[in-house]
Amino acid sequence: MKTPGRKRPPDAEFLLSQIKDVFKKKKDELGAERAAKQLNVCLASFYKYVNGTNLPDMKVLRNAEEKWGIKWKYLDASEVLKIQKVRTPEQLVFSFLDALHEEDVEVVEVGPVGKSVLRVMLKIRFPT
Repeated sequence: MKTPGRKRPPDAEFLLSQIKDVFKKKKDELGAERAAKQLNVCLASFYKYVNGTNLPDMKVLRNAEEKWGIKWKYLDASEVLKIQKVRTPEQLVFSFLDALHEEDVEVVEVGPVGKSVLRVMLKIRFPT
């Protein structure tokens, strides 16, 4: 005999009901396979969202927001999950590192710490 799981809080129930409605409309409009593909989820997961048995991850909600223009009443997925796309490798480097020269970096100590750890201590002089 299956025992009931943990009860969802009321705010999750509100969000779940909106998700159910939106996903059901998209299933009717686009078809389940196409809608699931647009959200980058498997068909089984999409049906669980339509039936209200599972709550989608934040990435799925953000994808629905971006691709379908959905505005969630009880959640702003863009505020919770911010993803920044890197356009160039230079964006990964801090801007002040461009001013450093090889002479500004000094290796102070290199030594093993245990079997699988190596400790490297650097002394870096930043130009002012």
